[in-house]
Amino acid sequence: MNKRLLTALAALPLIAAVPVHAQTAGRKAAPDPLAASFRAHVAFLADDTMGGRGIGTPGHEIAANYVAQHFARVGLTPAGDAGRWFQRVSFAESRFASEKETATLDLGSQRLVLENGVSMALSPGNEPGAEEISGEMVFVGYGLQDPSQGIDDFAGLDLRGKYAVVLSGAPDTLNSEVAAHLARNSKPMAAQAAGAIGLITVRTLKEAARLPWEKGVTRARLPRRQLLGPDGKPLGDGTGLKVRAAISDEAAAALFASAPMNFAAVQAAAAKGPVKGFALPGRFTVRRATAVERISSPNVLGLLPGRDPVLKDQIVVISAHLDHVGTKANPKPGEDAIFNGAMDNASGSATLLEAATALAKAPPKRSVLFLATTAEESGLLGADYFSRQPTVDVKRLVADVNIDMPILTCDFGDVVAFGGDRSTLGSVVAAAARAEKLGVSPDPQPEEAVFTRSDHYPFVRQGVPSVFLKTGWTDTRGGMACKDAERTFRLTHYHEVSDQLDLPFDWAAAAKWTRLNIGIIRRIADATAAPRWYEGDYFGTAFAPTAPKAPKITAARR
Repeated sequence: MNKRLLTALAALPLIAAVPVHAQTAGRKAAPDPLAASFRAHVAFLADDTMGGRGIGTPGHEIAANYVAQHFARVGLTPAGDAGRWFQRVSFAESRFASEKETATLDLGSQRLVLENGVSMALSPGNEPGAEEISGEMVFVGYGLQDPSQGIDDFAGLDLRGKYAVVLSGAPDTLNSEVAAHLARNSKPMAAQAAGAIGLITVRTLKEAARLPWEKGVTRARLPRRQLLGPDGKPLGDGTGLKVRAAISDEAAAALFASAPMNFAAVQAAAAKGPVKGFALPGRFTVRRATAVERISSPNVLGLLPGRDPVLKDQIVVISAHLDHVGTKANPKPGEDAIFNGAMDNASGSATLLEAATALAKAPPKRSVLFLATTAEESGLLGADYFSRQPTVDVKRLVADVNIDMPILTCDFGDVVAFGGDRSTLGSVVAAAARAEKLGVSPDPQPEEAVFTRSDHYPFVRQGVPSVFLKTGWTDTRGGMACKDAERTFRLTHYHEVSDQLDLPFDWAAAAKWTRLNIGIIRRIADATAAPRWYEGDYFGTAFAPTAPKAPKITAARR
């Protein structure tokens, strides 16, 4: 640890392991040391001195060193780069260097100028300096491509040197998680493979109803972070695309006015299913200037070797993101400017740390990798980097259990395991939950496609069976107080400066949450057989086609 970090650590308040008492039949039970230890971790990681744990900041480096020191203290082995605790991840942070960015939509008889942040949402470029990028346009429907689903929206269309114009999202006829996966990855990858220079997104009726244009476009001029590989080049899906932009419904109506289908007809057809593409009239020309800064931030990795001479070669991963969103850019005088991220995700990180403590005392048969990721808030980038540049052999990974923002202001009576219905991990979670007298509930909001939205998802794309756990909506009295607690947090505190230690945390519930996750990891790591995807599951078939599968257990066969 360098001198600057030591100085910052010394400035932090001493956080005592304050006794946390559970109430039983009106009387105080004995202090729960797990609850107290959990609280101490959250208090440290969410302290103002951390500055919101933004990547590339001293606060996040302090937090990473705190995690690494804990791993060392409980007896883990460094599993980062070259036998260290850290895997350094490099990013290019691109921001606009221009006062105003525009795109000209030249339709022959009509010429529209779209301004970024008004009628267009344009991303900064990958390269520094001023750019002018011009090309013809081709509408490619939803812009999806997946041979296993018989989907190829690019078939028969010439995209070379042109812009691919795509509808937002995916057809409602697809499973919501499959649709979210394809919408996130298939569009840029397929467009780049087809030779396109950029993506222009137009909105479906569903997207327009979900989010008013005026609200979404306010984020148009924010910086963008891109992973860099060891060679310093952009790493990720569709990195060869020069432009990514979305245009307003009014601009889309003008674009499609002289096309084979007008925009209203396209939106109406898209509401029913896939839409066949066609060439569009005119040219789209982007003018912008970009400044690029390089940032480095660490994943933190500790390995607990398994005790079985054979099974120790297999690794169970428990992951949680350590970063948060930093501080406000232009706070008012005296205003709280720090996004402390106590629930999101100091609580998940505390779970990871306490799991390391418990499991290290009695190692299971398989090895366990504890992974505190960076840059989750920038688009799962730390986990994505590890999945593409792993510090251990990916073939050794048999499962990932991911922890991200459990709602710990309520004594929860059930949990949700996103992805638990896709592999045998679901039955493991159910067994561990029963041991804690908890139920397991199905995804209460499948339309949100949460399975594709946290740090387990890059593991899924490497073929690793994975689950993402969250606290459920029911409380221990059988009511729905925990649903109300989650709603309150999401509406009032999520990604706000109020996500801090003075939230009404239930530290006894936090201890129960931690015991649940320890139980899940231990069951996976001690089981005779490694987790398997279920036969016919989309993700298992797509990303682990040759791996052994398990027959899906239906209610009738239980």
